[in-house]
Amino acid sequence: MKTKTRITFFLAPMIYFLDQFTKNLVLHFLTLGERISIIPGYFDLVSFRNTGAAFGIFSEVEDPYRSLFFYGIGIVALVALAFFYRSLQNNEKLMPTTLALILGGLLGNFTDRIRLGSVVDFLSFHYQDHVADFSLFGKTFFFALEWPAFNVADAAISTAMILLLISMWKKPA
Repeated sequence: MKTKTRITFFLAPMIYFLDQFTKNLVLHFLTLGERISIIPGYFDLVSFRNTGAAFGIFSEVEDPYRSLFFYGIGIVALVALAFFYRSLQNNEKLMPTTLALILGGLLGNFTDRIRLGSVVDFLSFHYQDHVADFSLFGKTFFFALEWPAFNVADAAISTAMILLLISMWKKPA
């Protein structure tokens, strides 16, 4: 079996099943909005639903437009991944890993949107509930030192983006 095939058909399903398994645990054991402190002041398990994209972008757009947009983007991304996969050399390792992480994450979040109408987010990192402030043009802005909640699929896609940057950096110009 080709290296790219082994990597893709092992890693993508593994990411997908881990993502769906952890989200189902959250759906089963946590109520919406619940927060359980794992490392007090730094890491919590939460139960949130994200109807938008990363950082809640597009969450204010009403359905059915929002759903159609995300379904369309998901399908276009799947087709693009398939074409990109076919163009890879059989012995490549980094790019198939990158594509498998994206594919597993994409399918995990896509499944949530179809099944629930939103994406289940449950990993919450923050810095002791601190709030930072800064002034700009005479106006003071406040923001919590907290990363938006995310899930296994989001982590896989983010890791893939880092690998993509590494692969671009490694290639000669």
